[in-house]
Amino acid sequence: MKFGSVALIGKCSVGKSTFINQVLKVKLSITSHKVQTTRNLISGIYNDDDSQIVIYDTPGIFKSMNLMNEEMFKATKRCLSSSDLILFIINSTDVMNHIDESIIKMIKNTDVPCILVVNKVDLITDEKEFFERLNEYKKLYDFKECVAISALFGTNVDLLIKDIKDMLDEGDPIYDTELFTNQPVRFLVQEYVREKVINLTHEEIPHSITCVVEMWEEKENVTKICASIICEKESQKPILIGKGGHMIKEIGSEARKDIEELLGNKVYLELFVKVREDWRNKKDLLKSYGLYTGKAKDEDE
Repeated sequence: MKFGSVALIGKCSVGKSTFINQVLKVKLSITSHKVQTTRNLISGIYNDDDSQIVIYDTPGIFKSMNLMNEEMFKATKRCLSSSDLILFIINSTDVMNHIDESIIKMIKNTDVPCILVVNKVDLITDEKEFFERLNEYKKLYDFKECVAISALFGTNVDLLIKDIKDMLDEGDPIYDTELFTNQPVRFLVQEYVREKVINLTHEEIPHSITCVVEMWEEKENVTKICASIICEKESQKPILIGKGGHMIKEIGSEARKDIEELLGNKVYLELFVKVREDWRNKKDLLKSYGLYTGKAKDEDE
């Protein structure tokens, strides 16, 4: 049986979360066209008759300044170094830039084999131009394989899984084969709420909020959940609540659908909005929200 860990890396909005959801056939990672959707290392567990593959969906790489984003970057680097295989995901329409070059440098520093995954193959309109762009990536690194897929439609995802298994060693599974993640259910609920905020609000709001489950109560045929949406400015609170409470009701209604599908029963979801000034730069708050580990910086940083 094949066993191993695979780290996904790439710029924001290249489809890493969509890929892991497609592979697992379940909604594990939240998705959005907006940057900084994934913040934590989301681990999915793929199981079939002859393999178990632990897949880490890492935060997208982009230039940032606050403490939270610095911690996300460090966590990604640690994940790459400790994995058995890396998938560097790009879009079929991407043009090489400095972020891609930084990612390739990170990959080189790990000595971990890497597959170049070209997502959104359905958007290719000029094959000659596409291969010219692709060669720019290949010039910088000797990828073990290059696979073109559509994470959204599932095109060639089965072929990529086969390539991944071919590159992994024999080993026994370490997780129950019925599991699709080792993340707590509460974490997934928090992410579902945050996803709805990201997709329903605009401007700076999506980047400056997080969500925390405050209360969880199991009753007969219903789960009661109270959660807080944390923002960092008083001016953001009325936007999240909306006129007459319209926005927070819509966020709750949309999130509840996903949570009920996850839990398989009826859910009563109550949401609150709290202000924690500049929380993305405060270690104590980041720790309480599960976004700061306090681990030492890497030597090359």
